[in-house]
Amino acid sequence: MGRTTPTYRDTLDSREQAFQPFRRALRRPYRPAFDRLFEHARQFADAAGYCNATDPDIALLLSIALAHEHARSERDERIEALEGEIEALSARVDRLERRLDD
Repeated sequence: MGRTTPTYRDTLDSREQAFQPFRRALRRPYRPAFDRLFEHARQFADAAGYCNATDPDIALLLSIALAHEHARSERDERIEALEGEIEALSARVDRLERRLDD
């Protein structure tokens, strides 16, 4: 890989260049999101290159999906932690209100 066969990173760069007309046609607010998709794919370039798939687009899409799944999982954990904090605070407020009523 690298001399005669393009590396995954090279293929990724060429795919990104091929989609530049698409990117330019996007409305401005969507362009950073488009750029982040390729940034996500680059995060997993080592794994995708190691896979050496005959269709690098599959590795590109899997890399993007994996990054999104990881981010979603982190958000779910954060939401769960915040919900726990809310429950604890709510219980504390209830106890304080009962004290005031007594």
